[in-house]
Amino acid sequence: QMPPEEAQSAHLKAADCFTRLGEAEEALYHLLAAGAFDEAAQLLVQIGQGLVRAGRLDTLSTWIGALPPDVLQDHAPLMAYLGDVARLQSRFEEALGWYQQAEERSRTKGDLRATGQALRGQARVYLDTVDASKAERLLQEALRLSDGQEDRESRARLLELLAENLVNRGRLAEAQVYQVRARALREEGPAEAELSVRLLLRTGRLDEGRRILEERAEQERQEPVLRPRAHRETLLLLSLLLAFQGEQEKAYQAALEGTDRGQLLNSHFITAVGHMRQGHAWMLRKDEKGYEEAARQFQRAITLSERLDVPRLKIEAYWGLCQAHGFRGDLAEARRVTEQGISMAQAVGDEWVEACIRISLGASYALAGRNADAVAWLAQANTAYRACNDTYGEAVARLWQCLVWRATGDVARLSHDVDDLLQLVRENAYTYLFQRRTLLGPPDPRFLVPLLLFARQTKQSSYAQSLLNQLGLPRLVYHPGYQLRVHSFGSFRIWRGLDEIQPEEWRRQKARQLFQLLLTHRQGLLDREQIADMLWPALGPEEAQRDFKIAMSALYSVLEPDRDRKTPSAYIKRDGTRYGLRPESDWWLDAAEFDDLIAQGDRQLKEDPETALRLYRQALALYQGEYLAEYPYEEWCSEERERLLTQYLTTAERVAQVLIEGKEWEEAIEMCRLILARDDCWENAYRLMMIAYDRLGNRSLALRAYQRCLERLQRELEVTPAAATVQLHERLLAGEPLSDL
Repeated sequence: QMPPEEAQSAHLKAADCFTRLGEAEEALYHLLAAGAFDEAAQLLVQIGQGLVRAGRLDTLSTWIGALPPDVLQDHAPLMAYLGDVARLQSRFEEALGWYQQAEERSRTKGDLRATGQALRGQARVYLDTVDASKAERLLQEALRLSDGQEDRESRARLLELLAENLVNRGRLAEAQVYQVRARALREEGPAEAELSVRLLLRTGRLDEGRRILEERAEQERQEPVLRPRAHRETLLLLSLLLAFQGEQEKAYQAALEGTDRGQLLNSHFITAVGHMRQGHAWMLRKDEKGYEEAARQFQRAITLSERLDVPRLKIEAYWGLCQAHGFRGDLAEARRVTEQGISMAQAVGDEWVEACIRISLGASYALAGRNADAVAWLAQANTAYRACNDTYGEAVARLWQCLVWRATGDVARLSHDVDDLLQLVRENAYTYLFQRRTLLGPPDPRFLVPLLLFARQTKQSSYAQSLLNQLGLPRLVYHPGYQLRVHSFGSFRIWRGLDEIQPEEWRRQKARQLFQLLLTHRQGLLDREQIADMLWPALGPEEAQRDFKIAMSALYSVLEPDRDRKTPSAYIKRDGTRYGLRPESDWWLDAAEFDDLIAQGDRQLKEDPETALRLYRQALALYQGEYLAEYPYEEWCSEERERLLTQYLTTAERVAQVLIEGKEWEEAIEMCRLILARDDCWENAYRLMMIAYDRLGNRSLALRAYQRCLERLQRELEVTPAAATVQLHERLLAGEPLSDL
């Protein structure tokens, strides 16, 4: 053991050596060991910012905690660093306490730089909690104190913080001025990528914002940012933007990653924002499960915000809850959370989020048919979005207003607003509003198709037609605002948009059979007498014609319950005494999709087997049972049933063959099992199974497959296996490999 004086001297020499080598933390250790606390504090002042940026918050806190209280009190920047640690760990009241102590001490000492650091820290707390009014005064004073200082980067960052604060207050034009000043200070060009992504998000420039955020997210996966960034987290901003664009799966995955990051960094603030973004992603389902799970996520965020004592966090959660309750019809609860959210948004001056809340309630009223209430809320939202220069918000507000004008028969307003809507969509590439479910859009985008049909009579007629072309509805004449979706494989089910038609709605079984008959003969029209012969073979001509009229009337009522009798059916075509499905109308049938996917796969098979395999698998997944399985003995559907079954078996065999060629033996065997589950006399499946088992080295199972083939063919068809199958069996018995076949 060295005497204390020698030990102290050795530590000081080591500290000096490590300082010259640039090993600051090693030097710090030796300074503390030597009791050179003032020198250690000065070194911590120098390296503290780097530790904060690296996310090494606990390390920094431990080093500062090793200093005596009087030394800490004499170094204001260290108290500001403790404020940074607390703020980044979402302990906002504690952070304010440290920053205020730092400000008081630095003002006493006349240290302008340290005073600016303390002011910035306090402002950041208010930015993180989005308390814009308190942040602005602090930032403006910090900017004044930084004037003339050499630290250009700190001043540029102050300008960016001021811009962000102005975004929060809805003063977007002023925010862009500060952004430009920050770029100029850094001597950089006016690249659009340097604009705040939150500014892009709140002004409807979604494609630009998405590109920047996706690039950043990829960079951060390679080089993670180790410090929390509150509501500025890349993945959480990206999740909200994706929700606006209707990218449900991507929005949810980004929200999950962002939430996990909040938990990894022990930031309850980020975790709370993550739950809200998960809620928005769930909202994109626009169904009961989605609404329930979204509400649960928003409530979790509210609980965390109360634990953190950050009321501002609740505003976005109330926005989400408004839609989660309102879209499923609970208007009283939607109105209650709306009032809470708007009150808080107005208190902090966030006009943009207030507009999001207003449009959500207005849309909820529109969906419930309370159009007078919807008009007022949507108008207020539209005005606010225009004040914020948010073209996306304005487009969505116009969209809902158009739906209200159509529902109320206000043709004059509809003509004007549908032109404005389509101009905004065209100029800003918001076509996804018509193509998929978006966060602020209707539960079913097909609600909007009648608007496009109407718009073909306005100044935007050519663009409306191009959107209809993109939707696969180029020749559409009528549309009820929903697509018919029909499942004919296995259990017969049919949906009007999001609503499944229940069995009792048919009233007459023959109406249901009539529709199934038209589906079966979907390629053309059937004469009324043909239909009568197939569905009422035991009746005379007059009775059959009477029952046909009754069934057709019931069918019209089921498919289009709100159709005016004077308006032609959107789905049933009539040409004299002939009837059929309109080929140009908006309906989807699993059997038709099945045929189309297989045809696409056949075209790709030679040039791109991988793509063909994907298409075949999609088709096979649709086949959930035999076509119209509830009518096993009806002649009018038996031929189509057999055709589709054969199509399934031949396609599955083709998939098994491609898998064997790709040496995917186990998958090929599984595909053969699926074939034999549908038809256990399909001999080619046994042959492919024998080859696959042999190549896996399991000759006994290959022989067993042959034996099963032999038994089934003899029992069911009273035939023996084909020569090719027998040859495979003989080679197996001889121990010859089948790999060259």
